Amino acid sequence: MTGRRMWQVVFMLGGFLAWAVQFTVIYGVTSTVCARGWADTTVLGAGIVPFTVAGTTLVAAVAAAAFLVHALRKHRRLQSADASVTDVFLIQGAVLISAFSIAAILWHGLPAFILPACS
Repeated sequence: MTGRRMWQVVFMLGGFLAWAVQFTVIYGVTSTVCARGWADTTVLGAGIVPFTVAGTTLVAAVAAAAFLVHALRKHRRLQSADASVTDVFLIQGAVLISAFSIAAILWHGLPAFILPACS
């Protein structure tokens, strides 16, 4: 795989990477806080778990949205130019993966505001 193709694949999977980081941070912090008995700790007036989940969800959603916007712009440019089938596939994959990742990121962030932290 050439260097250019490798970066195209990494870009295509960017939304998944943002989702994976969010998932790891959310569950890592929640399990640590609950295991240590720190569930009542507050940060800036909010519980530590909802604060962490909200911050991580916001950062991950913005990152995935940035991948989505960039992929949509590239997709529009490729439609007007002669592009290889592989380039079109990778860009379309980036659009779909980024959109799916935004939905998954928001879905994983939602329970922190509905359920108690350590239940």
